[in-house]
Amino acid sequence: MKIIDKIIQERNGHYCHVIEVNEVYEIENIIELIHDEFIDSFKLEDIIEFFSNISIYSLNDDNEDEIYNFDTTKHIKEFYA
Repeated sequence: MKIIDKIIQERNGHYCHVIEVNEVYEIENIIELIHDEFIDSFKLEDIIEFFSNISIYSLNDDNEDEIYNFDTTKHIKEFYA
């Protein structure tokens, strides 16, 4: 079972694979939360896969470029591999 499947099942289908953030720090925090919640049940590759196709939207025009250029896979590998 993939992480996304587990989340959808636990939420009875009420899930949207999107995050909206004001700054990169928020993306990093979300990655940390997902990592900590699922690392005992899933492989690091599963966490990378979960973030590889998540939609990320900037709520802050000033940080838009930084947010849209953030590499979730690179971040996960640098901090958790």
